[in-house]
Amino acid sequence: MKRSIICRIRGSLIFAGVALTLFIADRLTKIAVMENIPWERGAPTYHFSGESRPVEVIDGFLYIVHITNEGAAWGMLSGQTYLLSSIAVLALAAMWFFRRELELDTVSGQVCAGMFAGGVVGNLADRILYGHVIDFIDVHLPLVNYRWPAFNVADCGICVGVCVYIILVFAADARRKKAGEKSAGKS
Repeated sequence: MKRSIICRIRGSLIFAGVALTLFIADRLTKIAVMENIPWERGAPTYHFSGESRPVEVIDGFLYIVHITNEGAAWGMLSGQTYLLSSIAVLALAAMWFFRRELELDTVSGQVCAGMFAGGVVGNLADRILYGHVIDFIDVHLPLVNYRWPAFNVADCGICVGVCVYIILVFAADARRKKAGEKSAGKS
């Protein structure tokens, strides 16, 4: 009994720590961008003069820009701020409600859930405060002549958290299957 309470507290602290760290990193980077790089609605055109030029981090590959996105990934559902905000709240509620079924009670599960939650709350804060999300990481893939849609720290947290969670689920299923085969072979 005492051990399970300690495990739950530890898991909650891990979740909260990761979520809060990601949220703060997202807010601070967005504030820095808003204060230092002129705003541009939509995708950057790269035909700027003077101060509004994107900050080149890696020539031909990585830029820092100041873009607003009224939609979700790739601008989907553009202008649907209330719908996207509702989806964010529902996603957080579903994650919390189904956390046992999703096996989020492990340390790695708490880290993934914290990354997801911190990212969702970061973008939700933008929607509430500004009516759009601030994106600033602009990646170009010159080998395939493609410009990835601009994104932010919150987006990174969401994507990494979900992708690592999916990998963990497949790895756990493979371990269970292997353990089941071993126990069946011993019978």
